[in-house]
Amino acid sequence: MYIDEKISLRDNLPDELQRDFKELQGYYDANDWFMFDTVFEAVEASVKAYYLAGKISRDDLNCIFSKYGIA
Repeated sequence: MYIDEKISLRDNLPDELQRDFKELQGYYDANDWFMFDTVFEAVEASVKAYYLAGKISRDDLNCIFSKYGIA
């Protein structure tokens, strides 16, 4: 579990995703790995749903996957 701080996401991603990423960052910063992992699974599914719905681009998807180590 990690967040690559060197990778920046575009500022105008959907608000819901931005809130999810902030929540993840909070758990990451607090070293609360249980909550990070719990929320992470939901965020991963949400990111995939946004991509499939055409609300984020393939580049956004790849960037998010790289930043959060999603394989």
